[in-house]
Amino acid sequence: MSWSHLTVFDLDRTIVADNCSLDFCRYLVQKDVLPSSSLIYSLFYYLKHIFFGMSLSDLHNQVFEHLLRGKSLEQLEENVEPFLKDYLFSQIYPPVLAELRLAQHLGYYTIILSNSPSFLVEKIAQFLGVNEWRATQYAVDKERKLCHITSIMQGEEKAFCVQEIAKKLSIGKEQITAYSDSFLDLPLLLTAGTPIAVNPDRKLRRFSEQHKWSIL
Repeated sequence: MSWSHLTVFDLDRTIVADNCSLDFCRYLVQKDVLPSSSLIYSLFYYLKHIFFGMSLSDLHNQVFEHLLRGKSLEQLEENVEPFLKDYLFSQIYPPVLAELRLAQHLGYYTIILSNSPSFLVEKIAQFLGVNEWRATQYAVDKERKLCHITSIMQGEEKAFCVQEIAKKLSIGKEQITAYSDSFLDLPLLLTAGTPIAVNPDRKLRRFSEQHKWSIL
């Protein structure tokens, strides 16, 4: 099948209005899968990332060490669908969902690229019916317990994925549309002929206004 257009979506604060990893952590605490201290650690490092310049890599590494290392992947996965059952309906951002559905209706190739955990992003991608997804990946040991982070899906990695997929599909830059909320995803947005900022952070809003990008 030939594709005329590639439409790329970030997940957190783009398709969904909040951070799905943090909200999933809250859900796991409520279900006694994680101790209550996990939410404190998660929120603490997330705020350090948002307000005090902690890198995305450091955020993931700290959260992994305090929350996820040694956890059963099977146990995490079996909680994803019950979590998403109510979460997606309450947190999905309608304007972006409308853009996604329009792209699908027009027969465009749709992708979700997210730094959230693969076990979360996979189910969301399946629910939304996108063609492809990429996310932060984790390795497991012989007992299927998480043992280390394999890769973190950051802005540069997202940009590389888009270029790789566009080349495979023979799609040029002008036929690529990308949506994100974060200045950290600037490399991703710059791969697109039509970059769209969604509820952008302050730096991305300033950049978008300077370059006359659409803001959703």
